[in-house]
Amino acid sequence: MKRTLLPSLMILVLAHSAQAQASQDTQRDLSAIRTDLVRIQMDLDAVKNQLGQVLRLLSQRPAQGGVTVTAPVRTSVTDAPVLGRNDAPVTIVEFSDYQCPFCQRFSATTLPELKKEYIETGKVRYVFRDFPLEMHAQARKAAEAAHCAGEQGKYWEMHDVLFQNQKALAPPQLAEHARTVGVDGAKFDECLSSGRYAARVTRGVTDGAAAGVQGTPTVVVGKTKPGDVVEGTPIRGAQPLETFRRIINRTLAEQ
Repeated sequence: MKRTLLPSLMILVLAHSAQAQASQDTQRDLSAIRTDLVRIQMDLDAVKNQLGQVLRLLSQRPAQGGVTVTAPVRTSVTDAPVLGRNDAPVTIVEFSDYQCPFCQRFSATTLPELKKEYIETGKVRYVFRDFPLEMHAQARKAAEAAHCAGEQGKYWEMHDVLFQNQKALAPPQLAEHARTVGVDGAKFDECLSSGRYAARVTRGVTDGAAAGVQGTPTVVVGKTKPGDVVEGTPIRGAQPLETFRRIINRTLAEQ
């Protein structure tokens, strides 16, 4: 009996040892796979970033005097909020997203300078178009909220507050922001819950995509012409103020 039991125990011990070793090997393999997946994701992100830069370079051609010129694009300004005179010689159309940090930077730093130098002096008409990105879950409703505030004459005040509070754009917080800018809370709540500006926000995305907008902010600078269409130079990304000055001044000189 003992002679039979001993080999059996030895077999069980060896089997258990083999299972334990296999489990350890599996854990090491899984860890290695996870490490490889992280590395692959980082490589893909780097390639995506480099590809975006290449595409931007390919869309540009050098002009005389070292000024970079991009192919002109056309876009609509129908039913869009406007700052400045409608008869200003130059129109700027910005496609933007209230959750986009680069859009917030443009709103906080570049736009005030453009207001002072061009919009308030009657040289530029500024038009805001909604382009909420799919990755920003709260941007679309925030865009609707700005239009709802606009019903009560507070569009630009709401625009500024939304960019100043990018981390607080859930519907209850949108209602708080609306009351902060001084609109009738009940009317605003009814407007936002009805979704009556959802189609206008979607139209901004559609018009932007037709104009080649792929990210935000994207700005189009062109001559002001009769009608609701602007054709001009696209400026993609958070570019320095001097880039806007150069293109605006060049467009003004062409008048």
